[in-house]
This record gives sequence, C-alpha cells and structure tokens, in this order.
Amino acid sequence: MPPSMEIAVLLLGVLALEMRWSASALHIQQAFASPNLTNNFVVDPVSRKVYLATVNTVYQLNGTLSVEVEKRTGPVEDNLLCHAPQLPQAPCEHPKSLTDNYNKLLKLDREQGVVVVCGSVYQGFCELRRMGNISEIAVEFPPQGEKTVFPSMLNIAANHPNASTVGLIFKSHGGNTRLLVGTTYTGAGTQFFPKNHSKEDLRFENTPEIAIRSLNIKDLSRLFTYDINPSEDNVFKIKQEVKTKNKLNFVHAFIQKTYSYIAFNNDAKMGHKESQPNSILARICLDSDSPRKTTGPESRKLTESYIQMPLQCGFSGNIYNRLLSVYPAEVHAEGGWEPYLFGVFSKADRKAALCAFKFGDIEEEIRQGRRNCSNSPSSDVQVLDSVIQGSGAVCIQKGNLVLQPEQLDCGAAHLQHPLALRRSLKALPLFEYPALSSVSVDTVHNHAVVFLGTSNGRLHKVRHTAMALRVHIQTQTHTEREQEKMSAQQLSVP
Repeated sequence: MPPSMEIAVLLLGVLALEMRWSASALHIQQAFASPNLTNNFVVDPVSRKVYLATVNTVYQLNGTLSVEVEKRTGPVEDNLLCHAPQLPQAPCEHPKSLTDNYNKLLKLDREQGVVVVCGSVYQGFCELRRMGNISEIAVEFPPQGEKTVFPSMLNIAANHPNASTVGLIFKSHGGNTRLLVGTTYTGAGTQFFPKNHSKEDLRFENTPEIAIRSLNIKDLSRLFTYDINPSEDNVFKIKQEVKTKNKLNFVHAFIQKTYSYIAFNNDAKMGHKESQPNSILARICLDSDSPRKTTGPESRKLTESYIQMPLQCGFSGNIYNRLLSVYPAEVHAEGGWEPYLFGVFSKADRKAALCAFKFGDIEEEIRQGRRNCSNSPSSDVQVLDSVIQGSGAVCIQKGNLVLQPEQLDCGAAHLQHPLALRRSLKALPLFEYPALSSVSVDTVHNHAVVFLGTSNGRLHKVRHTAMALRVHIQTQTHTEREQEKMSAQQLSVP
C-alpha cells in the first residue's frame, strides 16, 4: 500500500480545475471523510457514483460525495491458518479472533451490474455486490448446497493488510467476462505467515502470483476458477524453492490496446544494489478476435503470451529503483497522439521522480525479445525459469523460422513459456521531488497535465508540453546532464 494511503482519514474531494494555465489552484468543492483507513475507490463513469472501500466498511456515494449506502464488512472471526468458512466441510482447529477486513480489490463490472469486493479476511475471499446498492449481495457464492468448491476458487486476494493485490476485468473469447488478479504470496517463508506452521500453508497450492479467473455470473459452477484445462496454463506461479528470491509487490494492472499490463517490484532485490532497478512491467495478451483457431472458452493461454521487462528511471548512479505508481495516457505529439506510460519511482532516501516510457518502445522491445529467443541463444532474453511453467525450457535457434506479427506480440505454440527480457527499458526523470507517491495524467489543449500525489497528502500539478516530452524521450545526442536541464526548463509547477 503506498504511503499516501496510510492515513486515518481520507478526504476525497471533487476538484474544480480551471483549464487556463494562469489559474493554478485546485479548489475542493465537496468532500467525504472516512473514519477508517481508505483502501480503494472506483467511480462509475455513467452514474458518477463513487464506490469507496475502507477497512471494515464499503460506501456508495453519489456524485456530490453524499452517502447513499454503507455496509460493514468486518471485523470478523478469522485465522490465517483456517480455510474460508465458505468452503464446505472445512473445519479449523485453530482459535479464531476478531480480525479487521482490509479491502484488497474493488472493481466495477457495469455490464453484469456487479462490484467485485475482495477483502483480506477468509483467505482473500471475494464478494459480488449489487451496483445499485452495494449493501446487497448480487450473486451468492458459493451457491447454497454446492459441494464442488475448491480453495483456489476462494483464495483470490492477499490475506494480509500489508500484502499487495491488483486486478482488472476484461472480456475474453466468446464474450466471457474474466478477472485478472495479481497478488503477493503470503504463505510459508514470508513475513506474513506464522512461524512453525509451514505444513499448514493454504496459499501456495491455491493462490498463484498471477491468475486469470472466470467472472461469468451466469455460470456459477465456474465462477472464480482458472477456466482453462489444464489450469496451470492460466496461472503464473513462482516455484516454492525460489519464492525468497521473487517477492513480488504489485503496483497496478491496466489494459492498453488488446494487452493487459501488470507493474510490480521484486522486493527480494531491494537493498542489494541501490543502483539496480527492481521494477518490472509484465504483459499478457487478452485479444478476443484472434484469427487462429481456439478450443474452449479461452482466447489465449496466460503462459503463452506472458513476457516481462525491467523498467529503469534514471542513469549513472542516479537510479530510482522502486516503482510506486503508474498511469497510461495519450500525449499529443507532432505525428498525432502517442501512448505513454508515466511512472513515479523512488529511492531509499525518499527522493522520487517521474519518468515516462513510450508504449511503442515497449512493444518493439517485446517483439525483438521473441525474435531473439526463437532465432538464437541470446543474453537479452530468457525463459523465466522461476515459475512452474518455465521448467526445462530455453531459448534456442529454430532454423530459419520467421515469426508472424501475432506470434511476435503474443507468442506461439513453440514459444509458450513465460519470457523475461534482461535489458531494462530506460528513461530519464522528467521531474524530481521528495516523497512523490502517485501519478495521474490528463490532456488539456494538447498539453499533458500530470497530477502527482505525495506521501504527506499534497497534490502537485505539473504541465508538460508534447514537444518537451518528445525532445526529452527521443534526444540521444545530448549528455544526460544537458537532457536533465532541458527537461527542467520545460516543466512548471504551480
């Protein structure tokens, strides 16, 4: 959880922003104060209702932030070593105590009329609540009397307040709704798990780091399952013996074009070398209009299209090596609109910076990585052997094979293992400021307007012209010092 969220009361305001550059102040028009720590919120773009999830309570607010509905979600009787009580015939011998319910995931599915609400209690159990009245359960799950329920259908989000969870909802092949979830492993060997209870770890078998699950409420028998056979093809699970070297802390999951991206840090590497980046961007293909033949409800296996690359913000000993927040946005350039990924990165000394990466560069790095893996052994790409699906596979030369564009983007039958690019995608800081923790971007009159939140509750507005962004990202002939000066001259902070 970012430091900016660690406050006892969240003031959620509707900000009136005048679009003239001379008017720089942000004025709070309405506000809602939560008595509990706020975890997540989502806004319905049609009704303008705000769904706000805090510790032990979820709220439904109208467009002026007045409370329409609120529902207590905790505390509840629970124990980390017990299965969710929703699991039939699963008694627990460990004593339970009142446990606060931290919201780990809050996602809106307008088409099905539900809000996905996942908490830290009951092993990360998720509820489907009614969009019109969040106090009501829209779909009872598991259905009463259902005996074919497995722990993997219930253990979805992280089951600890300090462990990360991200997710997104998308439409798959055949119109099926699916839920992609990334969650920090909290089982045996982690700081989240009780000592001397390794044999009672309920997380390793049932909660992979990344999974694609069914979210079709018309097919309750498959709800929250991995929805593919074999199920291992739709999960990304770190091997037990290398969990300590792969402590994934998830930052954000989002969709861009027909791809889902997941941004995370590998916290196992933090503190080893401050000059090395630990931030990673992973991509999974979600396209539903694939021209190739598919069998079953899936459009593509997660393991076939998964590929990851390191992100580096900064150069020459001045590297911000921990990702805190990302935001994809379109920026107006000379040739039209160009998609960028903006990210806030930090150092151990709390200094932070804003960097931007062009999606075109991300896509080309992925294509080149797959070419290299297929054509010859390469130091730039490897099969990700830390996950269960990467065992025994390597990048080897496959004759004069020429990959088609779809295969370069999303893998193929002979490239069906998760891949990892070794070379970082690099960017120079656009803006540096202490204690930055979050970023959001909008475009006004062809100017990129960047909103930056800080860990002490401040909001900064930074504007950047499209020309400045183009020069900063693409200029390679200047020295790093000259580029930094150039970008600083183009930025203004009100």
